[in-house]
Amino acid sequence: MRRMRQIKDRWTEEDVRYLSQFGIKAKVGFMHFNIEEDDHYFEIRKHFEERWKPLLWSHDCFFYEYSLDDINRAEFFVLKGWNGCGYPQPDWNFKYESVSFDAEKICPGCGCGRVQTNDLRVNKVSKHGFWTFFSWLIDEFFVSEKVYSEVFAPYGVEKRDVIKGGKVLEDVFQLVIPIIDESLDLSDRQHWLCPVCGEMKYDFVHKDYPFFPLHEHPLPGIYKTKEYFGAGQGHQAQRVIILSKDVVDKLLKSKDLKKEWLIPCRRESDDTPSVLPHK
Repeated sequence: MRRMRQIKDRWTEEDVRYLSQFGIKAKVGFMHFNIEEDDHYFEIRKHFEERWKPLLWSHDCFFYEYSLDDINRAEFFVLKGWNGCGYPQPDWNFKYESVSFDAEKICPGCGCGRVQTNDLRVNKVSKHGFWTFFSWLIDEFFVSEKVYSEVFAPYGVEKRDVIKGGKVLEDVFQLVIPIIDESLDLSDRQHWLCPVCGEMKYDFVHKDYPFFPLHEHPLPGIYKTKEYFGAGQGHQAQRVIILSKDVVDKLLKSKDLKKEWLIPCRRESDDTPSVLPHK
């Protein structure tokens, strides 16, 4: 595996000339490129650091790139990418929270505690058989009839209707993904305690450990973590979706997932390096 960075900005002609000396083929205008976290990266970051402040995080994003061996050895995965389509409805002022969820149980301080009470409403339907929204509810996934029957139904995963334009869709369903009752050891991960409800939210990415932790007794097929993940005081709080290898293999075969979206899961007891060298 390698430590990587995704760099994005609205590049000028001068920027393009500067980046070309590192073999980076940037174009004038907004675009991103991936680069290994090496000496070239740190030189580029230093060059643009003043310009990117105070929104450095929006220009420079850290991630791991996994080898084929990392992928093949894993039995479970979480996702860092997916097929995104549309937003939950009604989207004005997060009105969907009171339409499809028990709004009284959603913490105003951190967004935790969401309990679905009604079918989700969508404004768009993806051409893919396994997808979620662009943002906001990225721990709720939708499937086509074919993907549901072939991939998830054999595991006993339930489904519920999806509404578009006031009508129930005939061939698209929301997965009712079970939440595991077992806790993860996230004590070494950055976290934030909500002063309103007392719930903890954790950072999804751990810069010194490349794999997502795995439960001692993972559920088959697909399930959600008990813990919430999200950025600090923001209202976004999501549980992480964990997929088994056989589910992932089927979704890769149907082209509803990409290998570059996968983060392997491993237990701390696994014989793997936990810390990668970096500056």
